[in-house]
Amino acid sequence: MKHPALALTTMLLVQMMVSLTLVSASVLAPAVAPSLGYAPERIGLYAGLGYLAAMFSGLRSGHGVAWLGAMRLTQAGLLSCAAGALLAALGPPSTLLGAAVLIGIGYGIVNPTAAAVLTQHTPERVRGLFFSIKQTGVPLGVAAAGLLMPLGLAWLGWRTTALGVALACAALAIGLAPLAAALEPPRVPRPTHGSMGQLLQVWRAPLLRSMSLASFSYALTQQVFVTFLVSMLHLGMGWSLASAAALLAATQGASALARIGFGAVADRWRIPGQVLVALGLGMSLCAVGMGLGVAAAWPASAVAVVALACAATAMGWNGVFFAALAQRVPRQDIARVSGATQFFTFGGGMIGPLVFGEALRAGAGYAAAWTVLALIPLAAAATLARAERRGRA
Repeated sequence: MKHPALALTTMLLVQMMVSLTLVSASVLAPAVAPSLGYAPERIGLYAGLGYLAAMFSGLRSGHGVAWLGAMRLTQAGLLSCAAGALLAALGPPSTLLGAAVLIGIGYGIVNPTAAAVLTQHTPERVRGLFFSIKQTGVPLGVAAAGLLMPLGLAWLGWRTTALGVALACAALAIGLAPLAAALEPPRVPRPTHGSMGQLLQVWRAPLLRSMSLASFSYALTQQVFVTFLVSMLHLGMGWSLASAAALLAATQGASALARIGFGAVADRWRIPGQVLVALGLGMSLCAVGMGLGVAAAWPASAVAVVALACAATAMGWNGVFFAALAQRVPRQDIARVSGATQFFTFGGGMIGPLVFGEALRAGAGYAAAWTVLALIPLAAAATLARAERRGRA
């Protein structure tokens, strides 16, 4: 029996929780990092390490789904996030990188398991919409972090706030237990290929290769935006931390609505690949706008408009991406292929904040860094457009 509403609600909550957990450090970094002896820009290393761990945990998720089942593996991912947040709360500053690894492992598991569950329970005619709604858990989780982390910092201190995040992850993992039987998709055979074999299979398929490279570039842009928006506004433009975090929260609301709209468009005309191309062009233009806003010291209202547009494009692509995969990949292979393509996605998420942060440390400045960044999604969109044309031909 299929349970589309229950499956969507469950996976949405899981996505929100792991996203909040991963992004919390980026929101707290401008205020907390100096007290720990770190420059705020070092948050790029933390975020990059988390995504490196997510790359490999996602790649192994096909094996995990075959062994444990999608729902139990989802619970394991939440418990890994809980362990990472607990380590950050109770450990010395030197353990923060270990916390990033544990949180990244949990974060990398969620998309492949959700793809397996939603593909099983979702009607094909609205699959793009369902995947897009599920992916709104990312901006909603980021928005929650932008709203709650400054409050927790002011009222409780950052360590107690991190402990609360750990408890919330663990509680959700336990709460999923009664739903496992209803939502668990049929078990699939364990993949015959190892991790490298899965990557090679995706790389050798021209359209999947182009999609993977696009996801690398788009995720790179997305994570730079999420990781550095608060620091750019607070340290580079003189905004208060509360105002910068509030704009971050607002951008996530905008991107959540955009994801749903893009998913509906992809379903209506069955063109998820073409929507992905358009989003790449849009995020490139918005990255240029971010650079111009810093360079010309635009007023706060203009910066906010550009940031909202940047969030809508740079964070609006994920649901359409998974809908395109589900359209092109057999159901029994969706967890495995999602994990393999996600390796490229999280590779972008890892490299983007790290390189952007180091460029700032080297003195490049936010304006120049954003302008150069705009070239990456532009090139990816052009490559994907060529692959889409060949595929249709």
